[in-house]
Amino acid sequence: MHVEDDPRNIPAMIADLNRNLPVRRRTLMDYLERGELTFTTRSGEIIPFSAGELDALAAICSDQEKLTLRLPIFIATDSSSERGNWKVEGTTEVAVVARLLRRAVHRPDYLPLYHPDLKTLRDLLPELTFVLFSP
Repeated sequence: MHVEDDPRNIPAMIADLNRNLPVRRRTLMDYLERGELTFTTRSGEIIPFSAGELDALAAICSDQEKLTLRLPIFIATDSSSERGNWKVEGTTEVAVVARLLRRAVHRPDYLPLYHPDLKTLRDLLPELTFVLFSP
């Protein structure tokens, strides 16, 4: 049995779940100015995305947010939650996602998401949001 196939090796299993995550996240402004609407994952795959989601984000972001919003937006499991929630972290990410979901922000760098929020966000930005699993 390989280490990554061992059900007791939780870190290896989580690393395998996150192999689709981008190696490098560029800013919204960088994508708008340079184009090249792709990113490379940890597994080496080059993932293209459409300009539509980029334009939708650009329409709701301030100039400062365009300079600081890194794409794709990460949605992580929230292991600190007793309810099994999801979360978005980062000041710019939280502001933009809260605006998209029409949610109030209680902490500027943390936004809890419940399943309906997660579904709505993934429906709005299916190519520019990534779900990652953290222990």
